[in-house]
Amino acid sequence: MPKTIEMIVSLKVPDTTAITALQTLQKLGFNKIKDVKRADYYKFSVEGDEGKFREKISKADVLVNANKHSFDFSLKKDSYAKILVKNINDGGSGLLSTLKNRLGFDEIKRIENGVLWVLLVEAEEKEARKIAEKAARELLVNEHYQEYVLV
Repeated sequence: MPKTIEMIVSLKVPDTTAITALQTLQKLGFNKIKDVKRADYYKFSVEGDEGKFREKISKADVLVNANKHSFDFSLKKDSYAKILVKNINDGGSGLLSTLKNRLGFDEIKRIENGVLWVLLVEAEEKEARKIAEKAARELLVNEHYQEYVLV
């Protein structure tokens, strides 16, 4: 039975895309959004030893460059609103092919990937989620080819 492993890969250096998104959201009137972070999100369906897979995948240079990225295998429980944006009809086949054929990750059966936007919203949780959803619709997601979910 395949196991599901999530991996979040973030930049160690300031993320100019996230900084620009924050400035743009504030110009659009989202004054309660105080910080924006961005990370690459991967969800693997794998067979075999989870620990060995985590160790091996964290060294895959196509996902994690040790000089500029940090990674984690779980979403942190905190006060940030999180929006996962994925391309519609993208089964990750290109990345899956690279990982399996070029790097020998035969244990991967399926992969999903997207961008995780993390917003610090100065509001109660219910209002923060509404603000985050509005920010997603107005700036962070292109609804012509992307979909999103609040996580």
